[in-house]
Amino acid sequence: MKRLIAAAILFIFVVASYLTGFAFINNTYKSANELLEKCINIYESDKSAYNATKNLKNFWDKKEGLLSVFANHSSIDDIELAISSMLVYSDTKNNEIFYEYSSTVKTLLHQLLEDSKPNMHSIS
Repeated sequence: MKRLIAAAILFIFVVASYLTGFAFINNTYKSANELLEKCINIYESDKSAYNATKNLKNFWDKKEGLLSVFANHSSIDDIELAISSMLVYSDTKNNEIFYEYSSTVKTLLHQLLEDSKPNMHSIS
């Protein structure tokens, strides 16, 4: 009976940890995606999205420490690298490169969210 109670407590802890992590990743994804869309819109309108991209980078820098608890470190590092590269080109006239990095950030953010959902790919 003691083992069953211990197993039940452990199961509840694991499920609560997963739900907390998924909620945090989901909220971070939504906020980062909104900031990314703002960067793209500003870049399209006046071609200088440095401040908006800097805000996205600052946001990511704040969130990446806790994200490392719930997600794969290499995914987080890839997103940080893509945001940093996007920041470099946010104040230039290289449209293709800025849009390429913004598309990469969007894809990597989406992949981070998808990897945190339970499915056969993430379980195995």
